[in-house]
Amino acid sequence: MARVQASDETWAAFRAQLGVTPVSVALGRLVEREVARTARSSASDAEGVRVALEDAREVARELAALIARLEPLAGEPVSGGRSH
Repeated sequence: MARVQASDETWAAFRAQLGVTPVSVALGRLVEREVARTARSSASDAEGVRVALEDAREVARELAALIARLEPLAGEPVSGGRSH
């Protein structure tokens, strides 16, 4: 097992949020997401682009769901972009 470089507090929070999910399963998912992120960034052949696009759409759906959940809590209206 690789040593995870996180503070004890961060590691404890991660472990708590996992519930009954084994750490090995959660870390495997994180590795898969990182590999998919790299694949999305470097896809060039037709099949790679198709897979990357499908994966990117799934990430976009996850982000949209997160934004929809957080915006009401922040008291911010739904918008198409950020303003600073």
